Amino acid sequence: MPLSKEQLFSWLKNVGEQYSTGVVIIDPSEACLPIVYYNAAFTNLCGYTEQQLIGKSLSVLNGIKTDSEIETELNYHLQQAISNQFTILQYACDGTAYWNFMTLHPFRDAGDTVQFIFLTCEDVTELMLNKMLSKLEREVYIELDRDDELETILNVITDQIEKHYIRDAYCAIHLVQPDGSIKAVATGSLPHSIVEQLQTVEMELLADCSGTAIDLKEFIVAEDVLNDWRCEGFHDSELNSHIVTCWAKPILNQQQKVLGSFTLYFNEKTELKRTDIDFLNRLIPLISLSVKYAEQKQQLSRLAYYDVGTNIPNQHYFNNELSKWIVEGHEGLIILIQPGEYSNIVELYGRKAGDELLSQIVERLNQHSGNHEEFIARFTNSAIIVASKYKLTELDTYDFRVRQLTIIPYFINGKELYITLKLGIGFFSADLSAEDCIRQADIALTKSRATSGTKVVFFEEESDAKLQQEMDILNQLSYGLQHNEFTIYLQPKINFETSEIEGFEALSRWNSHVLGAVSPAIFISAAEQSGKIREIDTLVIKKVLSWQQQRLIKGLKIVPIAVNISPDHFYYESFINDFLALLSKYNVPTQYIKLEVTESIELVDFSKAKDILSTLKSAGINSSIDDFGVGFSSLSYLPQLPFSEIKIDRSFVNAMDDPGMHAVVQTIVQLASNLHMCAVAEGIETLEQFMMLKAMGCHTGQGFYFYKPMPLEEATTLLDLKL
Repeated sequence: MPLSKEQLFSWLKNVGEQYSTGVVIIDPSEACLPIVYYNAAFTNLCGYTEQQLIGKSLSVLNGIKTDSEIETELNYHLQQAISNQFTILQYACDGTAYWNFMTLHPFRDAGDTVQFIFLTCEDVTELMLNKMLSKLEREVYIELDRDDELETILNVITDQIEKHYIRDAYCAIHLVQPDGSIKAVATGSLPHSIVEQLQTVEMELLADCSGTAIDLKEFIVAEDVLNDWRCEGFHDSELNSHIVTCWAKPILNQQQKVLGSFTLYFNEKTELKRTDIDFLNRLIPLISLSVKYAEQKQQLSRLAYYDVGTNIPNQHYFNNELSKWIVEGHEGLIILIQPGEYSNIVELYGRKAGDELLSQIVERLNQHSGNHEEFIARFTNSAIIVASKYKLTELDTYDFRVRQLTIIPYFINGKELYITLKLGIGFFSADLSAEDCIRQADIALTKSRATSGTKVVFFEEESDAKLQQEMDILNQLSYGLQHNEFTIYLQPKINFETSEIEGFEALSRWNSHVLGAVSPAIFISAAEQSGKIREIDTLVIKKVLSWQQQRLIKGLKIVPIAVNISPDHFYYESFINDFLALLSKYNVPTQYIKLEVTESIELVDFSKAKDILSTLKSAGINSSIDDFGVGFSSLSYLPQLPFSEIKIDRSFVNAMDDPGMHAVVQTIVQLASNLHMCAVAEGIETLEQFMMLKAMGCHTGQGFYFYKPMPLEEATTLLDLKL
């Protein structure tokens, strides 16, 4: 026998009493969709009494931050008696917001008429706040990589908190300044005038902390701002309309030093709940991390992109900026400027005098830049380099400008000195790479130095031979791949403590039957442009695995070998499956193969890069980030990408005699240690470089000082001798 409506209601209530989570029963026969029953678990969730809820619709639970679209969709499903699930922000009787996960279960009679809707409810506030924090964390990392300005990053945090937090609140982030004062660097939507008035609360908070370690769970709470002793004198109409309660919490670094404070402001009296404390205790470390990485990135950028002796941007900076101009389609001049008397001045007065001379030249250039955009950097010890948007028709104007630099004497080491200038000028455009543009100017400078007095030399076009060479390489590339002209060389990686070989890096080599030995710097670029780079990568992998397999079969010693993977190959849709299939085919354990990728891979598609690297890691394959530091694009991503190794670019190692570059390498070694990664130095050529790196705490390296890249036969002999 079908149950009557009364019997069904009684049965549903009995079921609801058995639930440990909230249950609500709604009568859909009435237009207002009234609540006719709810269990004790739902009472605990919302805090309403029977008189306050029975006969009312679910809308009584909604509030200021309830999503109207979700509310409309929920009502539609209730009216149509359609089963579904919803997560909606609702409010308890005391005004506390919570996320309610609802599941709708319509119950029908024998005639298929809906009699009741049975709702199960679960508080998922913690889950939703965790999701919010995860999303916020991703956005912060994106901003860390995109923008050096800490203020921008912190404003992302305040904006997102105001938009998505379960409470209707304003928020601000204050940071301690170098002079000990505090400054509101992110204020969300709160008028800045109010934040300045309320800064007294933050000052009181930081004074209480006094720079010492404090309990991270402690908050300073002003429940009645206008009458709180910390906020005396704030009887302001604008303030009164915005702020009633505020919560302030210190921001600390890992050493428990106070960096600033995070504050939430409310326009009504608001009690600090456990969910608020838990959420904010997770948020504060994210802010601290943002401050730390933004500062570290700025420090690294400064060390890497500015010359210590002159405080002039260096060649790394110049190359990056010029590449941007070329990508944007700009055209202009590349000018290399070298004082003819530089060497004599350094011999007479020392290197600081040479630095001072270059600084004064740059200062004069900046004073007479006119209306043309340009940027200047130090090119070598004795030369500076300029990129300027001068047009070809304005060369005479630029020549006149440069000659004016020599009319007035320079004041060096207490003496007035007249100098001559040697200039080499090339051109930049989208037709040439930044490196080629600079090379042209360098060729012109060499010719300029061969004459006396101030001399300007322009690059003479020699592109025919270069273009012919590129065409020859492209024509022979396919032939070389088809006829086994490519081989691999192995360069040992040396453990600094034991002097043992702990691995190899595999390098591709091409000996063309037409072109002879072709430099990897040339054929790899051509392979990338022609789409052949995946074939070269795969060839190297196969040769490495075959060599490893033969040694395993013979019971000989093997060590991990790193293979370089191009970005195009890395993101190829079947890369992971193809790579794992090769490992299975050659039966080489995963610990004996390692992948090296350049730091630019995360800029293409960070999320996909992370998935690929994580999948490889799960399969037991370690990865390293190659040439780290050249672009400084990946600093904020490093903690999220499962690299086991950071390879320090050889250009940094070769320049370690420069104090600034020495500091850069030291910082990268320390960064690797902090992230539990191994730092591997490339291009070690001298005992001095080896000793410097070892003193820094770097444990592994490779370079001509130890071994040059060698054919497989020599690597076989070398490993066998080490047994």
